[in-house]
Amino acid sequence: MVIAYQTFGDMLRFNPHFHAIVLEGGFDEEGNFVFIPFSGLEKMTEYFRRKVINLFLEKNLITKSFSRNLLGWKHSGFSIDNSVRILTDKARTSLAEYITRAPVSLKKLHYEPFKGRVLFHTRYNQYFGENVHMFDSLDFLAELTGTPARAGTERSDQGQHIPLKGVQYIRRYGLYASRTRGKWTEHPEIIKHAPSGWKAEQQESSGNEKTIDVEESEVSDRTSRKAWARLLTKVYEIDPMVCPKCRSEMRVIAVIRNPPEIRKILKHLKKIGRPPPGVDYSNIAV
Repeated sequence: MVIAYQTFGDMLRFNPHFHAIVLEGGFDEEGNFVFIPFSGLEKMTEYFRRKVINLFLEKNLITKSFSRNLLGWKHSGFSIDNSVRILTDKARTSLAEYITRAPVSLKKLHYEPFKGRVLFHTRYNQYFGENVHMFDSLDFLAELTGTPARAGTERSDQGQHIPLKGVQYIRRYGLYASRTRGKWTEHPEIIKHAPSGWKAEQQESSGNEKTIDVEESEVSDRTSRKAWARLLTKVYEIDPMVCPKCRSEMRVIAVIRNPPEIRKILKHLKKIGRPPPGVDYSNIAV
């Protein structure tokens, strides 16, 4: 099981919620999976609401009278949804990426340095009644990090969507937990249901080639390019597949491997004053 806490909604709105990947059932002593569907979500929601309010009381964040007022609300603001089902490996990957995503996507942002403003483009949001929101650059940073936007103002914990040092927003349980590393071979009834990618990773880390039969698969060039672009986005916070001028999505149309053609292109870029960084032109006649 994986539980991820997120503080943000669309347009950096403070919207605390949890995402959880939970197995609907379990394994018996013979290794058979027993399906146990979730039920009684209304009772689970009410139980969760009371636990949160009680925690606030213990931390002296609210008074007893205010807690009674919260419990009397007809619409508590708490809800639980279990409509999303993981039926394929692709769905599992997509959901895992969704619950671990960053507070804001760079694809939705456009910075105007002349006016010092940040444009946030997204889908139409009924809560805001718009699909584009404009931030002052300092206000945007304040909403994202929780630091004061102006001198003399107090820090807003509601605006902080970046966890402090040492704070973990994602918890892993079962086979995903760190304490179970090295013990996964003790549960063959669970291993046979695991995805092939996880099997390959565990086999490589343990060095045991006889425990699991891993199916070999080839990665297409298109998939490799997507992985390359995604890694650059995460590490350098830039998306190489987005045009820096119009912010439109680009695509790879050709890969040039012929050395003479590469030298010709590099000479042209040097000539027009746009040489790529880190290129040694001493061996290239310009």
